[in-house]
Amino acid sequence: DRPSRDIRYNQGIKTPDMNLVGLSAPLRHALQALSIVAARPGKALELTAIARRFDLPESALAKSFQSLVRAGVLNSRRGPHGGYRLDRPASEVTLAEVIEALGGSDRRHGRCLLEERACSAGGTCALHAAAVEADERMRSSLRTLTLADLKIPRRANRPSKAGPRAA
Repeated sequence: DRPSRDIRYNQGIKTPDMNLVGLSAPLRHALQALSIVAARPGKALELTAIARRFDLPESALAKSFQSLVRAGVLNSRRGPHGGYRLDRPASEVTLAEVIEALGGSDRRHGRCLLEERACSAGGTCALHAAAVEADERMRSSLRTLTLADLKIPRRANRPSKAGPRAA
């Protein structure tokens, strides 16, 4: 058994702590939404309710969720009792897998950190070695963290204690 690690998100969609590791807004939004889906195993959750919970753009979240369905992270069902649910237990889905499914694994790959140009082994910038090391540490951490490690933030003024409606 590995020690429990909690990842908590800020109340709004701006999460400065996550910006430090370079995750784009769509990736952060998807992780926020997945925290709710992971907390309700086996229940189909409506995308609209999930998006509303974090004040996320519904159309962008729908696009992300479809990518996660194609990657085997989520499954979806249409109809009155439809929605999204995890395709397997939250403890089996790594954050690295989610990020890769959403195309975020190589967002800056091959780009210089100091200049807007391609990074080349022959002409690396002053930050190259440190950036490569930091990137590998982040990737390693994301391979060990799972959706089960995500915690849903508490909201003081939540209209309903039930959260997003499960079908």
